[in-house]
Amino acid sequence: MNPDFMTETRREVFGNIAPWMQWVFFALMAASLGVLVWQVFRHFQQWRRGERGGFERSPRVWLERLIVYALAQKRVHKKSLGALLHGLLFSGFVVLTIGTTLLGIAHDGPYDFHHGWYYLFYELTMDVFGVAFIIGCLLAMYRRGFRRKPSLGHNWRDWFLLGVLLSLGITGFAVEALRMHYTQVTPWVAHWSTVGWLIDSTFLQGLSIGTAKTMHLMTWWLHTILVAGFFVTIPVDRFLHVITGPLNIATRPERPMGTLVPLTMEEVEKTGRTGVHDLNNFNQQQLLSLDACMECGRCEDACPAFASGKPLSPKKVVTDLRHLMSLGGGNVHDTIKDETLWACTMCQACVQECPVLIGHVDLISDMRRDLIGEGKLSGPPAKTLQQIGNQANPYGRPNSDRLAWAEGLDVPTAESNPDFEYLLWVGCAAAFDPRAQKVARATVQLLKEAGVNFAVLGKEETCTGDPARRIGDEFLFQERAQTNVETLNNHKVKKIVTPCPHCHNTLKNEYPQFGGQYEVQHHSSLLAELIGDGRLKEGSANDDPITLHDPCYLARVNNETEATRRVIGAPNDSNYREMPRHGKKTFCCGAGGGRMWFEEPPEQRVSNLRAQEAIATGAKTVATGCPFCLNMMTDGMASAQGGSEVKVLDIAEILLARSDANAKAGTREGAE
Repeated sequence: MNPDFMTETRREVFGNIAPWMQWVFFALMAASLGVLVWQVFRHFQQWRRGERGGFERSPRVWLERLIVYALAQKRVHKKSLGALLHGLLFSGFVVLTIGTTLLGIAHDGPYDFHHGWYYLFYELTMDVFGVAFIIGCLLAMYRRGFRRKPSLGHNWRDWFLLGVLLSLGITGFAVEALRMHYTQVTPWVAHWSTVGWLIDSTFLQGLSIGTAKTMHLMTWWLHTILVAGFFVTIPVDRFLHVITGPLNIATRPERPMGTLVPLTMEEVEKTGRTGVHDLNNFNQQQLLSLDACMECGRCEDACPAFASGKPLSPKKVVTDLRHLMSLGGGNVHDTIKDETLWACTMCQACVQECPVLIGHVDLISDMRRDLIGEGKLSGPPAKTLQQIGNQANPYGRPNSDRLAWAEGLDVPTAESNPDFEYLLWVGCAAAFDPRAQKVARATVQLLKEAGVNFAVLGKEETCTGDPARRIGDEFLFQERAQTNVETLNNHKVKKIVTPCPHCHNTLKNEYPQFGGQYEVQHHSSLLAELIGDGRLKEGSANDDPITLHDPCYLARVNNETEATRRVIGAPNDSNYREMPRHGKKTFCCGAGGGRMWFEEPPEQRVSNLRAQEAIATGAKTVATGCPFCLNMMTDGMASAQGGSEVKVLDIAEILLARSDANAKAGTREGAE
């Protein structure tokens, strides 16, 4: 090895920079960072105006979230131009920042490690990621100039930010090339600084050393001023999310997606309100989340209410509240209109899509609660709440009719079969809605065929309270929850199965808030297990094409996507057609968030959009696993062109029909 290797493979950090200039540099950096800290502190003061708390306190959760969502960019990984440019910008910025920090440590620290092989790999790495950073900037400019989707937030500051970032990348390479030229770096060392060497060998040949030093000094100062300007403008442009995004990712409270935060009577007595009326009624973590939004528009793209023409954009709710926060707060209902809040189906698609984990649904729910407390709800949904309170179900039917659906089936009750293994929670829809009653009957027949030891509560079952909680009547929900938990515990219930994803979510994720700890399954999950154990036959596939509509509160909220497909035999069915939006990326039917009980213009019905998507697959049967989806998709098909030829069935109905068909075929074969 060349004896001068350690000497040749290094560079002076402040080469060509006079000592007094270095002092000016440090003073400028300190001043710009001071302005940055001061402005971030002003945001911090805005967050502090909220109700205390709301933060996740587990360091383990912080670390896991930061690794998965901030560092690994889990929710940004998509095959799109936006994902590509964000990956290039993010990786380039992170590596260049780390590299600059290491350079400072080597220069001012106790040991100078910036030489030898470390230096060579350092130079190569910085060049590679510097190129990635510049390409990311150019792609971002191209996207905003020629490929910008309507939901992507955009203003003149975005062009300013991208211009500064691109200039930083270009001037950084220019400084490198000019330094290499006037220091006459040994060729084999220069090649490791690939971009600088290419610029030097292509454009700087023939340039005198003195001129190169002068140009280097000027370019270095331009680069320094750009860095200082970048620091100063971070809190007032979209780059603020680099700070607030990870903070929100780490501190958003850990709980199941479909779980809303309970409200106590003590809180109401203390504050005199049942929800968020003034912006500062949100908790501090929620106010932080408003500043985390970078307006990527993914929440808006996924929102069924927005897609159907309703006056709701999850992105605009956040940005409008953020603007109100910048003004010092105020009445949220002067900023977010009532009809906007009622439009939400609470399908959680916006929450699922948000790269920085903003809880849009929590914000909307808290504001809805205030509207309920102020008596701002009227019409059918108000009547629904009244019926839940008076008749313990949203249909207004007497609870004595709860077992009418089971006529002729000899369904065991908790009283007649106290040693049951599974409690079948029928749900209000399957108990009272004529169409959904067929689902309850099919489920019972399948459980009996499989020899499952089950029972129903019958007249003791009441509404879980899910519609009340989603609409915003928290105390009506809690009344139902406490009554049902007492009933379930009296019967020593351990396992629950239900055909309703909303009941499933409430019983599984929200009843633990009131002492109800149960093993809760959706009927698809239990039926799939019974098929796997050979206690039910999967049944032969139909000749007609079939598709599946995933219910939001089953697939997205509770991550159950395989069981429904197993029950209808999708893995082995060549006629199975998957819709473009499926699984955890499913598209809402429009019934969630209490919207089942709202009146809406036909042209704004979400079910119409979903029906068209199902019809486009060519399927003649749409399977689903939710009584509300069953009704909404049936209505959607009725108003869609070609929908009259498509049947909408629950997975239990499909499995039972195929099982019966197999049994009849077996009988015929035996007779022959």
